[in-house]
Amino acid sequence: EREQLQTFLDMLQQQLCPTDWERLQTFIDSMNPERRAAMLGFIAQRETHAPAVGAEAPDFELPRLGRDERVRLSSFRHDKPVALIFGSFT
Repeated sequence: EREQLQTFLDMLQQQLCPTDWERLQTFIDSMNPERRAAMLGFIAQRETHAPAVGAEAPDFELPRLGRDERVRLSSFRHDKPVALIFGSFT
């Protein structure tokens, strides 16, 4: 788990400008140690298991908004672009 966290932090440092990286470090260091460990562990696990950019997305099925119908991501493969938007409708 510690190695996974370090891999994530290394990846994050490469993606952020030095100023943003420093701000993030300051924010993280100011957190309660238990909360910091939980947050970083969650983010590291999620981000290091995410598909790589350009990789085929894992298949899943969701209900269509406002309908009884369900839709499967793979049904669009090789057919049309798909935009996934996550958020709250409340």
